[in-house]
Amino acid sequence: MQRMWELMRRWPLAALAVLTALQTAGALSARALWFSDEVRYADAYAELLRGHWLVLNLNGVAYPDKPPLYFWLLRALDAVTGVGDPAVFFLGAAVSGFLVLWAVLLWAKALRLQDDAGLMAGMVLLCTLFFAGLLHYSRMDMLFAALITASQAAFCAAFRTGNEAQRGRAAALAMLLAALATLTKGPLGLLFPIVTTLLFLSWRGRAREFFRKDMLPGLAVLLAVVFSWVAAAYVVEGPGFLRKIFYEQIFQRATKTFHHAEPWYFYLVAFPPCWLPWMLAPVALPLRRLVSAAFWRGLAQGRKNASPEADARAWLWISAASGLVLLSLLSGKVVVYILPQLPPLALLLALALRDGSLPWRRLWLATAALFLVLAAAASQGARFLPAPVAPDGGLPGAYAVAGGFAACAAGVFLLRRQEPRHVLLALALLMPAWVQPAARTLSPALDAIMSPKPQALVLQQYAKLGYTPLSHDIYQGIYSYYLGGVIRETWAFDMLDKAVAEEDVVLVIKKKRWDAWTERPAQVTKVFEQWMAGQTYYVAVSRRDGTPPPPPDACGPAE
Repeated sequence: MQRMWELMRRWPLAALAVLTALQTAGALSARALWFSDEVRYADAYAELLRGHWLVLNLNGVAYPDKPPLYFWLLRALDAVTGVGDPAVFFLGAAVSGFLVLWAVLLWAKALRLQDDAGLMAGMVLLCTLFFAGLLHYSRMDMLFAALITASQAAFCAAFRTGNEAQRGRAAALAMLLAALATLTKGPLGLLFPIVTTLLFLSWRGRAREFFRKDMLPGLAVLLAVVFSWVAAAYVVEGPGFLRKIFYEQIFQRATKTFHHAEPWYFYLVAFPPCWLPWMLAPVALPLRRLVSAAFWRGLAQGRKNASPEADARAWLWISAASGLVLLSLLSGKVVVYILPQLPPLALLLALALRDGSLPWRRLWLATAALFLVLAAAASQGARFLPAPVAPDGGLPGAYAVAGGFAACAAGVFLLRRQEPRHVLLALALLMPAWVQPAARTLSPALDAIMSPKPQALVLQQYAKLGYTPLSHDIYQGIYSYYLGGVIRETWAFDMLDKAVAEEDVVLVIKKKRWDAWTERPAQVTKVFEQWMAGQTYYVAVSRRDGTPPPPPDACGPAE
């Protein structure tokens, strides 16, 4: 084990690339895209291929929710590898995850941590259940976290004592990366690194350094990158589009969102599961120090004369804590927003794991117990399904995933007395034992209850016969990608009644809205039903002349 560790320590980036590949290889085309973000982003990408590369489109109209950078990355991966969609969406997730690990290595170097701290932090992330799952989920959050982490690394280099001569260049790079993060998912990409930097400099009594003239080139880079896209969007879509971005998508979501509104303590509840198994680390940490007045006095007294490692710990703690506070202040909250806070926590845990005097055996025993619980839960996964996904009522892949969890538990338990880095390496090598069957067998089985593809294919069959596809009171763009084109969307029953009276329509509607449609015309006939992501959906068909529509089987195959 030591020989393998030394090899990885010499080539940390290559080692993390191999470990990432072990978790993701062979799973790029394993499953369909799921409700709701995956299929919406897929349609935005399809619209990009049709020419809407500067301002994204969704279901045929401008899409102000997201900037385009992540979709440009997908297009580049598509062009370089030739994998095409939908596989490129999962390739984008894997590549973005690897970029997070690379950024962590750069941050460790900028903080002047020990030579293997970055490698250990990367392995911590790869062994985090939440991170491992996101390697197989098509979102821009991984790229967002990578750019934020890299920006913080550049800011660390810019304000490192003794590096004043390079501050302007390093700060410009940090601002460029923050600007790219902003063009990936919005202004939090700028706020996270800048707030962390300002708070750290304030802690060290150096806040004025951020406002000196050597920061001006970085400010110019930031403004040039962000406002170049804003200006281009204005030219393409006009002032109304910018209002949607700055008022509806930024201001309203931050202050009083109509979507994903949660209480201030949301992340206090959501964070612990996202940090498993490392949420168990306190069993091995000297938490008694936190109730010691001497600890806090020493922390306050040493803030202006700290060592490089103390500076690094302060920067990382400020990054993690300020990010969670900032997220908690926003009106809109989603679990995946936590992702940028995991890299600083991973580096902090890596530093702690280097301390051989701590009783890490407790952590490994707790981790083994957790994986055994997960193994037991996975083996009974079919019992928790809200709807059947297989003819026999089982859950394909569940026992293989359970076996992988059990293997992780056994490995950690057997090596619990070894050096922490060796146990961490073993766990990183064992993670694919459950990740691969989860990605290649279990997740595809869940398409039946997680993907709108079955409904979209029925819509497509009837659309070929001349029926007008229509969705009622459902998120924008849910069906467009698998339908292969724009679907008309209605939000009120009078619009729906008008369409049914004037055209032959194939309609997708939630069961609760179907039941509320009390004046539903008699000729509207249900032809398909699917439970998906928490509720039942119907596909119904109506002919304006009142004659019965053909069943789906008689419509011919969908593409």
